[in-house]
Amino acid sequence: MPREPKPYYRKAQKRWVCTINGQRVTLGPNKQQAFEKYHALMLDQQSVRAELCTLYELTQSYLDWVQDNRKKVTYDKHKHYLKSFIQAVGKTMKPSALKPHHLTTWTNKDSWSSTSRNDAITIVQRMLNWSIDQGYLSSSPIPRIKKPKAKRREIVYTPEQWKQIKSHAIGPLIPFLDFIWATGCRPKEARTMEARHIHDDLVIFPPDESKGETDSRVIFMTPQAQAIIKPLLSERPTGPLFLNSDQNPWTKDSIKCRLTRITKKVGFRVIAYGARHSYATNALIRSVDTVSLSHLMGHKDTRMINNYAHLAQNVDFLRQQARNAAG
Repeated sequence: MPREPKPYYRKAQKRWVCTINGQRVTLGPNKQQAFEKYHALMLDQQSVRAELCTLYELTQSYLDWVQDNRKKVTYDKHKHYLKSFIQAVGKTMKPSALKPHHLTTWTNKDSWSSTSRNDAITIVQRMLNWSIDQGYLSSSPIPRIKKPKAKRREIVYTPEQWKQIKSHAIGPLIPFLDFIWATGCRPKEARTMEARHIHDDLVIFPPDESKGETDSRVIFMTPQAQAIIKPLLSERPTGPLFLNSDQNPWTKDSIKCRLTRITKKVGFRVIAYGARHSYATNALIRSVDTVSLSHLMGHKDTRMINNYAHLAQNVDFLRQQARNAAG
């Protein structure tokens, strides 16, 4: 009959330990607390598993799951932050040793914005919650932690600013930007749109190609948008319709690079999503109701519209609305 794995003291390390399933478990320097932890482990097999695994091992299992069940862009983002996290805490740290200060110290980097810090902590929390769902952990070591607020991208362009942007855009970038401005579609939707998605004045992405992968994404084209697309349909019957000057599909980074150059010339930040934000704001100013606008922009409800409708920046509009409200 095997002997019970009782705690024993290691003088060299000045700590109490025990051996469970062939692996050494650290119980701490205090004898009473060490024995209390030991008895708790013997009563809770999930806690035993938590003591035998490391945060590094959990991140690897979690990333395998993300790779199999989520899009590549999600996997890449999670891998980036979790790799940085493990570099900060080390490959041997156990989940029970993780404290909030480990995360705040890790994310306290001058090069990281508050949004990046928020994303980093959120991803670690998702990994821990997944570990609970999978039975690796019985509870999260950091159930509550104060995170920096993620900043909203407050970027909306006036018609005058858009003219400035357009004056510095060249070649194939111009119709790409014009299409987003005219339809309010996501930049990625414009980048990946093909002839097979076009149905008269509609662009229809099937569910497996849509954000969320649950419903088809329908983009309603104005005559202006249709005019942009029409010559491209015969030129490119297959593959993305919008190509760069090298006849290659636009990538997120290539567009960002072009717009960064324009930013330096116009003196304000230029991003492709700014055209989508502006579409929403202009639609609300023109009295398009929020329910219709949410459908036009591909949202399931009206809550996300507030993220794009920066009406507070339009002083003239609000001044007129104040007059209307007062009668």
